[in-house]
Amino acid sequence: MAIFGEKFYKNLGELSPWQQSLFALVLAHRQSPNFLLYAEMNEDTAAQNDFMHVLDTMWEYHMDKDNHIDLESLLEQLERHIPEIEDDTPYGAYPALDTCISLSMSINAIINHFGDEAEQACGASICTVAKYLEITDDTLYSDEELYEKQLIVEEMDFQIELLNTISKAKRSLDFITKMKDECAGFEFSNIGISRY
Repeated sequence: MAIFGEKFYKNLGELSPWQQSLFALVLAHRQSPNFLLYAEMNEDTAAQNDFMHVLDTMWEYHMDKDNHIDLESLLEQLERHIPEIEDDTPYGAYPALDTCISLSMSINAIINHFGDEAEQACGASICTVAKYLEITDDTLYSDEELYEKQLIVEEMDFQIELLNTISKAKRSLDFITKMKDECAGFEFSNIGISRY
């Protein structure tokens, strides 16, 4: 979805690996209620626990530059619970999948780093909002029509502000702690799912 424009994606691509990882991690944290609700509806406690373990461990990774966290095994733990989409897949699997994409991009930005991990996470998060609007309104929207939707505007504003914050930052414990604390204050996901 080319809803942000070339300049935004160019700036995302210019972020360093740790910045791309952090960008994706914040988006994943904000989306996390979408995945946790899906796992709860499926009575999948293991998925809930593993997801939160991966999320928390990625924060640990960013807070300690000298850590010895095995990111590949962390990615494998997450991948076990990524929803598979089929023709009869219920709607809840889609935002859950997008959440997993964002979190996996946070890990991949470090271990594989192709340079588009932040963009992939950006797309997954905004895709969740667009699909939610289309499902609830029972309408297929063009990009131009989506621009007029409040939830899309809020999502874009959030990501633009996040990019501005991270792009100017130096990697430090204080900065990462501040970002994590802000994430802990999110009461709702990008589509209004409560974290409580």
